[in-house]
Amino acid sequence: MKKQLLKLTLLAFVMLFGASAMQGQALWTTNGTYKISTSGVTPVLYMTINTSSGLLEWAEELPNDDPTQVWNVIDHREPASAGYVEIWATIPNVSNFTMVVDQTTFDGTGDKDLQLTVRAGDPIADTSDANYGFDQFQRRKAKVNADGLADPTGSNPADGNNALFAKPTGEGGSRYGIVPAAAGDPVLFDGGGIDVLQFHLVEAAVASVNTFGLDAFVIANPVSNQLTIKGATSKVNQITLFSVLGNKVLSKSINNVNGDINMNVSSLSTGLYIVEMTGDNGERFTKKIIKQ
Repeated sequence: MKKQLLKLTLLAFVMLFGASAMQGQALWTTNGTYKISTSGVTPVLYMTINTSSGLLEWAEELPNDDPTQVWNVIDHREPASAGYVEIWATIPNVSNFTMVVDQTTFDGTGDKDLQLTVRAGDPIADTSDANYGFDQFQRRKAKVNADGLADPTGSNPADGNNALFAKPTGEGGSRYGIVPAAAGDPVLFDGGGIDVLQFHLVEAAVASVNTFGLDAFVIANPVSNQLTIKGATSKVNQITLFSVLGNKVLSKSINNVNGDINMNVSSLSTGLYIVEMTGDNGERFTKKIIKQ
């Protein structure tokens, strides 16, 4: 009985240690949706949109992949430099919210003490816009020990990123380096040591898949109120739009259409969506679009 109890205790310890280590090694590895959390502190806190204040803060994990904590971390649509990403969340029936540097904490002189917040709307692709650049970030690597915790004498993770730098024009060295003390704290960056963030993958972004053989489809992108698909054939029988979280938002049946297909998407909120075209024999074509 004692041996069995000892075995169960050891098993529980191994499982707990494994889960902790795996959590410490949660990395950004691909474009997709992530929860972004602290590392090595209790309780674990997550970057969260406060729906009351409209600001970005740290909070304990909410259930069911709450949209205030699920972030698209993907290549920036108009990066000022290679490797920059945009980070934004979609709150259904409200808006997209883009993570940005709070401009009231930015003076353009190289001061690295910055606060992050969110603003309603998509990341900015117009380089002439006065707000361009404040929504650009760079994935980086921070040295860690065997448990994935920050350690300047450790090694960089080999397979992904565990740190984040802000890249507004005129500031290049501000990074996540201020660990929150409690839920409700603002998200602060500075020029000190690089602390580890955990990027918990929720869902990888869907790449374009074409199993219709040699058939070519062209989808105008970005999309305003009407989605136009050129080059459709009679093989297509269904068009479906999904949110990046995999929720079906629109669907349309197609019968014996050769040529262009138009679909009214004016009811959709701005943001990233996935178009899927399917055929009678299981053929499939998917593509990401941006709804303006």
